[in-house]
Amino acid sequence: MLPDDDYTSLVPNPPTRFGVGELRDAYVDVVTDERNPRWMAEERRAYFDGLCGLFDLDLPTSRQTVHRGPTQYVHGLLFDAAESLRRTGTPWDGYLVAGALLKELDELGIGEAHREIVSELSATVDASRAKHRALLDLLSGLLGDRAELVFTLDDLEAAGIERAVPIHHLPD
Repeated sequence: MLPDDDYTSLVPNPPTRFGVGELRDAYVDVVTDERNPRWMAEERRAYFDGLCGLFDLDLPTSRQTVHRGPTQYVHGLLFDAAESLRRTGTPWDGYLVAGALLKELDELGIGEAHREIVSELSATVDASRAKHRALLDLLSGLLGDRAELVFTLDDLEAAGIERAVPIHHLPD
């Protein structure tokens, strides 16, 4: 059992090396913020823009920013994949405390069956999210030789880029 004030052990350490995976995650955060701005959206946008600058890449974060050009279809697919990932979830997404709801389900006699179905659904959603991230990782094709680049905290600091709190670390 964790002490009430020990939240740091529940949150993974932020990255110290920044490659295509961190660019992908920052991209998904910004696409999500475009639809539903949350706390620190501006900081996440600045972080994403900074990473794009380091990778010398311009990615659309809304339908309106997918411009005509040699990569318009790939950019459109990346945006659609990020939007699809954003929509992928379970009915339990967003619940931080659900004790009363679980108690009601148990009182109705459907608690155990519900938990079993939700467990299976969660596994399916986790697999789907992993596939979405793999699809988005294909953005490295847009980077060419730059796809192998990995930046350090010192590189980010030298470029004036501050790491932002990723959306998946924020409470709903």
